[in-house]
Order: sequence, then structure tokens, then C-alpha cells
Amino acid sequence: MIEKTFLNPATNKQWRIEIDGHTIRTCLNSGKVKEILCDSAFQVKSKAASAMMGQMRKGFVYQNPDAAVEEARCHRFVGKDSNGFMPLATALTRDDFFLTRMAGDFEDEILYHFDGNGEILETVSLGAKRMTYEQVLCPNDTLLLNNSYLLQQFSLRTHEVTPFANKKNRMKTMLDASGDLALWYTGEEIIVFDFGSNTEVWRETVKCKKSKNPNFAYYCFGMLSPRQSKAAYRVTEGEYVLVDLKSAQKVVIPNEGWHPFFSPDDQCFSVGGKFYLTQTGEEIDNPFPFSVRQGLSFSDTCMVRTRGSLMAVQQDRGSSPIELWDIGSGQLLATIDDPFVVRQVNFAFTGSGLVLHTDYGAMSIYSCSPDGGYPGLRSAGGRAGV
Repeated sequence: MIEKTFLNPATNKQWRIEIDGHTIRTCLNSGKVKEILCDSAFQVKSKAASAMMGQMRKGFVYQNPDAAVEEARCHRFVGKDSNGFMPLATALTRDDFFLTRMAGDFEDEILYHFDGNGEILETVSLGAKRMTYEQVLCPNDTLLLNNSYLLQQFSLRTHEVTPFANKKNRMKTMLDASGDLALWYTGEEIIVFDFGSNTEVWRETVKCKKSKNPNFAYYCFGMLSPRQSKAAYRVTEGEYVLVDLKSAQKVVIPNEGWHPFFSPDDQCFSVGGKFYLTQTGEEIDNPFPFSVRQGLSFSDTCMVRTRGSLMAVQQDRGSSPIELWDIGSGQLLATIDDPFVVRQVNFAFTGSGLVLHTDYGAMSIYSCSPDGGYPGLRSAGGRAGV
């Protein structure tokens, strides 16, 4: 049996939901119990999600700071995001995080700052006619934002938004962070910068080619590895370039599709369902305990996030569950099936949890084992994985 109690901080009212087999019971403020009888597990899930979302839209919030691994620490309605990107910014060494959503028809873009239990610490209006595709959290109290392919810097101290690194360049930008490192493309150069020591790590002049794929105008994409020893980028259709950030040595591998990710130890790089050694570019068999299908299209999911030895994997497109794997032991630790996903979800690790931002307009936090560790991290920083 599943029981959850939601609180409305504005009215101090309680709403309780109980799921017992194919029966759903709800109760507002210790009043009359309403019972819903369902015919199937699918109907239970659908009707329970609808009931919870109805109350969450009224301001009810579920919070359980003592949630065990795999259990929800928080569910709350933030607001329907009309751009579908659901950008998150997290760091593996802290539990607070940032979420951005668009309100109305480009009327405003709102940045939310949450603590690790899902309390709103602050909301900031970023202004009208914006669309933030992605954002990363840097250790110098700033967020880097990809606002319609224009890179911007947001100061957490002053709330000032300033241009950063590039001019508007028709879909020619890339942005990622790992530990103290951040990677971006100016339109002419890819730069990896260490915000912890305030030093440039690597710079390369490249020209991003126009795409023949209808999903993209250009083939721009770049990412950093979890232990910050490698970068991977794509500026043409046919290949990825892997860079050793210490030696600047490069390895070129064929681009067989979408959904790239590094292994937690930086030794393997996967794209399009194939796997390569990062040192040599040699193709190898799948070293992971989970499978990755080949030939995935861009709209398929196979999203992977990494924290220490933990990997959160969404295998298929749509609202499929997120699997939490411990790569060290090869064990599947948890399967997270969030009730508030329609078609898409974005997720990212924090220091002790996994945050989900869903296209239902909800934000959920699930507790994760701290045993994932932080191998190779250089103090505070951004996200790992892709």
C-alpha cells in the first residue's frame, strides 16, 4: 500500500492519498474519504496521477525529507513549461538546484532556486521573449544560460544577466559543465574553462558545419566527462572528436547516431548505441550492465546522467521509467517511475538526489544512495554526464 500526505503551505490544509491494490482513497483535511475503484494497474497510475496533479495545481506539496532510496522526497507543481526544454542546473557537491520555465506565451521566464527538499528559496524573473534551452551551474556563483543559442551569464548574487562568450549565431553553440569545468562554443572556438582556478584549460578553433538533418541547423554539440579529463564534440555529421584535456591529444570516432555519454571513469564513450575506448577510439562491446539500442533517432530518449559510480538511465522515449544503476557492482538499485510525465522529462543528479522536471509542469526529487561517491571531482561544480 502507498500513502502520501500533501500539505498546502498557504492554507495549512492536508490532502491524503492512499493506493491499495486497484483502490484509490483520498481525503481532504480529515474529512470524508473518497474511494475510486480501478480496473487495472494502468488505470490506478493514471487516476492517481490525475488526482495528485489536481491538488498540486492548487498549491499542495508532497515532502518527505527522510525518503529512502528510490522514494520521492518531493513532488510539487511548478508550472507548465511552454518551450519543452525543461532546463535544470545542478551540482554534485550541493543539494540545492535551479529550474527555469517559461510563463505564458513568452510573457516571462522564471528561474526557481530550490533547496534539497524542494522548498523554493527564491524565484527570479528573467524577462519576456526569452527561451532558455539549457543551463549549467558554475562554482563562481553564476549560471551559464543558452538563451536561444545566445550564451549568457546570470549572477546569483546580483541577478544580472550579461552576454557571455558569443554573438547570436543561428544554432551554433554548445554548453556543458562538469566539476569546476565548463565548455562552450563562441561560434569560432570551443573553450574549456576551469572556474575553480579561473584558468583556461583548452581551446580549439573549429567551424561548425550546416546540418542536413531537419532537427538541427548545425551539428554543434559538446560535453565534458564526469572526471573532467576528457571533452567530446561534434561539428560535422560524420564524426565525434574526443580530446584529452591534459595532453590535448585527439581521437576521432564515427558518429553512428545520437545520445552520447561517458562512463563514470572516463575510459569509455558511447554514441548511437556503440562503445569506444576514449584513449584509442577502439570500438568495444557494451561494458555497462544496461543495454543501449542502436539506430536511435534524435527523438528517442536513452538519456544518461552520472554521479560517482551511479548512472541514471532512461532507456526509451516518452514516459518510460528511469533506472538507477551502480556501475561498480553492476546492480540495478532502483526504478523510478515518476507519475507526472506526459511525454518528456529532464533529470539531473544533485549531491544526494535525482531531480526531475516534467512536461506535466511538475518537479520531483528522488533520494539516491550517497554511496555513488564523487570520484575525481574537484570541489564544487556543475553536472556530470550528458
